[in-house]
Amino acid sequence: MESTKRNSEMTPKEKQREIIIEIMKADEQSGLYDEPSGKKTPVELLFDALWTAPKDKFVWQSILKQAKEVEKQEIMIAFHSGDYTGYHDDDKEISEYYYNQTYGNQ
Repeated sequence: MESTKRNSEMTPKEKQREIIIEIMKADEQSGLYDEPSGKKTPVELLFDALWTAPKDKFVWQSILKQAKEVEKQEIMIAFHSGDYTGYHDDDKEISEYYYNQTYGNQ
């Protein structure tokens, strides 16, 4: 921890503050707070794909299936990002469980 006080001299509140600052700095370095430059939502990707694809039932079904998978991954990532309970060893498994419980196994 970067701190002007030695760790042993810090109050619990000061220690907690330092930890939060470190987490936020790491999040910032990883790009968490960056604006989503050009990233499209699953709905926008679906629209773009359908707009350019031939009007074929099988092609559209395939595109829809891909869009649902992208949406599922986005939801699982969002769940994982918001789940700081620390009770889960297998984050992918629990986020997939959350998705299936919330949206069904689509």
